[in-house]
Amino acid sequence: MSLWLDGVQRAYPPLEGDVTADIAIVGGGIAGIASAYFLATAGARVLVLEARGVAEAASGRNAGFLLAGVAENFVAASRRYGDDKALRIWRLTKRTHELARSLVARHSIECELRWNGSDQIAGDEEEWREIAESARRLAAHGARVSVDARTRSATYADDGDLHPVKWVRGLAHAAASAGARIHEDTRVESVTSGEARTARGSVRAGAILLCTNAYTGHLVPSRVRPVRGQMLATAPTAPVFARPAYAKRGYQYWRQTADGRVVVGGWRDTAVDHEVGESEQPTAEIQSHLDRFLAEHGITAPVTHRWAGTMGFSHDALPYVGQTDARVFVCGGFTGHGMAFGPACAELAATLVLGRSHPDADLFDPAR
Repeated sequence: MSLWLDGVQRAYPPLEGDVTADIAIVGGGIAGIASAYFLATAGARVLVLEARGVAEAASGRNAGFLLAGVAENFVAASRRYGDDKALRIWRLTKRTHELARSLVARHSIECELRWNGSDQIAGDEEEWREIAESARRLAAHGARVSVDARTRSATYADDGDLHPVKWVRGLAHAAASAGARIHEDTRVESVTSGEARTARGSVRAGAILLCTNAYTGHLVPSRVRPVRGQMLATAPTAPVFARPAYAKRGYQYWRQTADGRVVVGGWRDTAVDHEVGESEQPTAEIQSHLDRFLAEHGITAPVTHRWAGTMGFSHDALPYVGQTDARVFVCGGFTGHGMAFGPACAELAATLVLGRSHPDADLFDPAR
């Protein structure tokens, strides 16, 4: 069981019967809940349908990082997307920082939000050169970043971390207060233009927004691939890590919580062929790497939680956000960075669903 889901109880009733709404959102993770918030505060009648409970899937099974950019460093992103697009992507994830700060403050969301920065750590000399150059380039665009040649790392002072379930569920409360209706234990079985059907009812809406990430292919044709990510957490222990860390091009990551628990995840690159699909069962193969990390850092606190989650990967590591069919929109494919991409992409999705334009819509066009 995920550390973040300890003691979580569902708070919203299942959907019973047939209803109508302006917008029906399928999925109660960070993207679906944030979209519901933005749409409800814009005056739309919004209804959220979640198969399990709010934030119980990938949004409750990640590390709770608030990092700018994609998993790889900025130089690697520029090589892949071009300089201009890489900078626009970085700035969009910085928008998530702004949204987290403002929404947590506005709605007094208790989610252990901290802005201690993050460390980006090289796995080899080539990556270290890229990390150092990335820091230089991003500093020119306002990033507060320092480099340490001894540890082959860069520290980004404006990054942060939080309790992901408390964050999403706190935002859900704010969305509900703004008028959004949320239904847990409500699995959508089919979607057509303007209608989402469940076993016990249906929703007819002016638009359907699928925030189902890895599970989108169950409802509509999708290029999002399900990929498993694994983590563990220890009992509270003495301070070891000052801030969240991403290492080896994002394949390894760790942090320490406010109460001293060490949280470690990743190592998917050691078993790429096995870490696919929708299984949420951790494996001995990956967990042994996480255990080894603890031993290498002298961490002897017992492991209290081991878990896995299903991430949704896109073909180019960027989300799909936009319209895919008559009255059907998607917002997903976050490729392991839902906490960074989710809120800003939800803001973008809400803008498009309302029939307005957005300057970054081309970056995430599902048809690209």
